[in-house]
Amino acid sequence: MAERFTKADWEREHLLAGFDRLHDRLLAWAKTAPAWPPFDEAKGLVERLDARLRVPEIDLDRALVVGFLGGSGTGKSTLFNALLGRRVSRAGKEFRPMTRRAVVACHPDVDPAFLGLGDDELEIHRLNVPLLEQMIMIDCPDPDTQDPEDGEGGSRHLDILRSVLPHCDVMVHTVTSQKYKSHVVGQEVRRNAPGRQILFVQTHASIDHDNRPDLRRYLDTLGLRVPEIYRLDAAEAQAKQDLGEPVDAEFAKFRDLLEHELASRARHRIRRANLLGLYGWLLAAIRGPIDAGLESVAKLESAMDQERSRMAAKIAAKMSERIDANRRLWRSRVLRQLNQSWGAGPLASLIGLWSAAGSLVRSLILLRARTPTQAILAGGWTTVSLVGEKWRESRAAAALTAEADLGLTEGDLAHARTILQGYLNDAQVRPAPGDDGGDFSAEQLATVAVEVYRRLDAEINEVVEKRVARRAGRAVHLAFEALFCVLPAWLVLHMAKNFFYDHMIRDRPLLGLDFVFQAAFWCLLWGAAVGGLLLHRLNRGLDQDMKAVVDRLAHAPLLDALCRDAAEACTAVRAHSESLAAVERDLADLERRVGGVLDLGLGALRVEAQPELPAPTTTPVQGIPMKTPVAAG
Repeated sequence: MAERFTKADWEREHLLAGFDRLHDRLLAWAKTAPAWPPFDEAKGLVERLDARLRVPEIDLDRALVVGFLGGSGTGKSTLFNALLGRRVSRAGKEFRPMTRRAVVACHPDVDPAFLGLGDDELEIHRLNVPLLEQMIMIDCPDPDTQDPEDGEGGSRHLDILRSVLPHCDVMVHTVTSQKYKSHVVGQEVRRNAPGRQILFVQTHASIDHDNRPDLRRYLDTLGLRVPEIYRLDAAEAQAKQDLGEPVDAEFAKFRDLLEHELASRARHRIRRANLLGLYGWLLAAIRGPIDAGLESVAKLESAMDQERSRMAAKIAAKMSERIDANRRLWRSRVLRQLNQSWGAGPLASLIGLWSAAGSLVRSLILLRARTPTQAILAGGWTTVSLVGEKWRESRAAAALTAEADLGLTEGDLAHARTILQGYLNDAQVRPAPGDDGGDFSAEQLATVAVEVYRRLDAEINEVVEKRVARRAGRAVHLAFEALFCVLPAWLVLHMAKNFFYDHMIRDRPLLGLDFVFQAAFWCLLWGAAVGGLLLHRLNRGLDQDMKAVVDRLAHAPLLDALCRDAAEACTAVRAHSESLAAVERDLADLERRVGGVLDLGLGALRVEAQPELPAPTTTPVQGIPMKTPVAAG
């Protein structure tokens, strides 16, 4: 029967699933990125590091690989020998570089073929010592000297170094108080820091002064996090071991850290922290150019807003001019909408007669005709006038769209095109042209103009309807009808009193036709005053409402067609850059679950630091790496 999973097994599988999810989400983000140089660079980084981003679990279980890196004469090989308790790597001052090949110390059961180096590049020592039971130690070639016998300009040892370091889980960086600011060594450490931990060691402790504070400041300038710097004397430790004497406490502490803490207890944690560190460096390397590029994108968006605002101001001025020229049309629409809304009523009928005043005059002319010929001529003139008035009203309404003019010239378009093209070049945004070519054009502008004026006419009609409904509703209708009926009602009562009381009872004379005509005159005048008050109520603020419509249409999304392709490209860039935050959240969650390694005194690259791209390696299936050439830094 198969063994059941323990709680630790389930936690381990869950953690590995988190790594897989992080890897898959990052790959999907890179593959779906829109065309933009920072995204293209990010995609190249992800593709180059993909083999190291997905490490098989068997790779997490293999022995810890510790590489020793330092300048020539810093005691690197001496420390390597002292930890092993025997002299396996050539150490001394007679040759530079002292270490020409990668010296590998491993347990007899371990196959170091994963380093991908040939026999002439590798010197293997299989030692059955406790230190190597779960650890492989590599004494790397010196990076800061040239070997005339090495061929290729004396740089072959550098190629070996750059092939070995990507396979290391931990780098031991050795310095002395005299030699700790080597630019070449510092760049190699910085270049290989992503995805691995670093132990910093000052050697020659018995003869050199303690300069760890200054060393810490120097390492900080390289972008390295330095929780602890060990200070010991490997030569003295080696001499004591040769005599069978116990080593000093500092050296014993360092050896115990490697053998028991790192290689045994914390091996998995270190490898997972390394992988998370590589992800952190990669996301920081991706985020840096993106954030810098977004500043140019923001300037492009600001320039588009400014150009839209500039064009919108001209459009608003032109439409305001057209609205002012057609003020009579809007007021007649208010009157017509009022007639349609109110229907019957004394004041409503009077307002209807008011709106048909021209037709009434023509009717009176028709009534004054005394001969058939005059009647025919008057009727024909009346008919022609009615048709002409309706034609003029429809023509005035159609003139808005038939003569659509936004007030923009070819010069305005060329000016906007030139400005935006400069910002497009700075932002490196290459919008994909749409069906219209994605450019400013007179044809495109004419289409936008017709649509804007159609919407202007429709929205003004909507404004008129809302104003009449809001300011001349049922309650207002009843109030104004009552106000208008006050004078006619009083006159009717006066005439009734004159007939029934004064004439029939008191035998006084009846009021004549003069009174009737005067009463009709004053009723019409009173109706004109009440109607004028009502129309003033309806028309007050109409200009402001129409100006608001103009301002809204001048900044409407319809005008975004003038730079739609660039705006869509900027939106796509921003949306994809923001989607990177999901990957960063997954990374933060994994870091919280895995935990750090600061308690072990291990240093690493700070996430905000931006070193050169680390050399690629091919992570093998089932722990058997393929040999991969490594480009020089």
